[in-house]
Amino acid sequence: MDSIKNKWIDNPSKKNLIISTAIWFAGIFLLILSLTDFFKESFFSKKYLLIYLLMILATVSVVKIHRNYWKNK
Repeated sequence: MDSIKNKWIDNPSKKNLIISTAIWFAGIFLLILSLTDFFKESFFSKKYLLIYLLMILATVSVVKIHRNYWKNK
């Protein structure tokens, strides 16, 4: 069951790569828009530390998917 669950992460297809990158980009963009109130406030504030962590972890996941795609291509 575990190998089926993580197959698209360990051996992603081009479709998986495009979809995960698009979802990541949209998510990061929407988070930045909501944090900055459509760029009216500063992005760098200590009160957004948890959101920064979420964005970093999402970026690490997408980098891992890209790395696995190019490694297994």
